[in-house]
Amino acid sequence: MRVVIANFSPPQPGGPDAHSYWARFEPPQPPEPRVSLFDLPHDWGFHIYSIGAYLMDRGVADRVEFWDYTPERGASYLPSGILRMHFLNEADIQAYLTVTGVPDLFINYGRHGRGMLRWLDGKCFRVYVPASRAGLPDQRNRDAECYLVDDEAFLDNRSLLYIPVVNLERIRPSEAPKVRDFIYLAANYRGKRHDLLIDQVRGSALTGHLHPVDGSQLNLRRAQITTSDWDERDVAELLQTSRIAVYPGDNTSNPAAMWECVAAGLPIVINREILGGKHLVVPGVTGELANPRTFRKTMEHVLCHRDEYRPRAHFEEHWGMFTIIERYLAFFVRMGWPFPLPAGAAWYPEESKD
Repeated sequence: MRVVIANFSPPQPGGPDAHSYWARFEPPQPPEPRVSLFDLPHDWGFHIYSIGAYLMDRGVADRVEFWDYTPERGASYLPSGILRMHFLNEADIQAYLTVTGVPDLFINYGRHGRGMLRWLDGKCFRVYVPASRAGLPDQRNRDAECYLVDDEAFLDNRSLLYIPVVNLERIRPSEAPKVRDFIYLAANYRGKRHDLLIDQVRGSALTGHLHPVDGSQLNLRRAQITTSDWDERDVAELLQTSRIAVYPGDNTSNPAAMWECVAAGLPIVINREILGGKHLVVPGVTGELANPRTFRKTMEHVLCHRDEYRPRAHFEEHWGMFTIIERYLAFFVRMGWPFPLPAGAAWYPEESKD
């Protein structure tokens, strides 16, 4: 079985040599041995790669690719054995597929890639994982056989709530001393609302850390906040040395970083105006939704009652790494994925059908 997972950047201008380029293309040699899903280190793409890596771990998929648009074509293997393919645009991929054939399963994440979903109509089984900010109501039930959605408002008989898969072995609680009140994991760009958080805690006694950001790009005056950029600090260590996590973003949809915070045992305060991902918050258990105007007040409440929350226990009970992946696979089969898994197989538990 061949599986393709895509999370496209904006397309690039294309050259006229696509067919000749891919006709001559020779993929690199795969890693030996490949690293299993369970042993993969924490990184940005874990939740996106996880289904493909898991299918290889179980011997169901013998070829998994990850597609993106970049200024130059290329290919390289990840330690998991997933082949990263860099294309220019849709026409480039179509030329590639005339040489290699189409995949059996295509999973597309994010706002881009609808053109490829449509082009693959009738050619393979398609799953779409759109972000709410991409305008889901305008595209639902047209471009794929089924959907993983990040807001309960979009649930119907062809969709399932999307839970980012978290590596619970790498992201876990620790008895390490807590050196700050809060941690915020998000790059600094529009919609992540670092400004809201900083303005709320400015002049207070609350201490925090922002990662990955360039602190020189923020006004941190009178705010007891430190920063680190990409690869400057270990994410797991930052989580384990913080008391709570926060997510003040509004124009953002179900970031995996929020789920990592809860998996690490941190109660989280999330902006109630976030577009997708509110299903992470179980009040009094995993964290709280907060009014952006009184965000600090909610942070202080959660800090005061921190020991009364049980985020990690709830995560393990409801959102375990293999539980979530198996739930997705069972859902794909129900939606018509033509590779039904054998009844009673250890990795296809009956409860996944619920």
